[in-house]
Amino acid sequence: MTDQNMTDFVRAQIAQRTNLPLEDVQENSVLVDIGLESIDAVLLCGDVEDTFGVEIDPSMIFEHDTLGEFVNAISALKSST
Repeated sequence: MTDQNMTDFVRAQIAQRTNLPLEDVQENSVLVDIGLESIDAVLLCGDVEDTFGVEIDPSMIFEHDTLGEFVNAISALKSST
């Protein structure tokens, strides 16, 4: 899967978990500002792991301010495996 597929997947998951319209969740969206909570991060990371075959720590999502930065970090991890 491409980075765009990953971005689209993460956007959709975050929109669903925060009850926001998909168009309100963009690559430059600040995750804590759009209402992503710790439990959402854990569940999202599990979904990303299952879908993209990369192991990530849920705290990683809060080490990156925006959705785009988080996806880039996942891509970097995936590339290194």
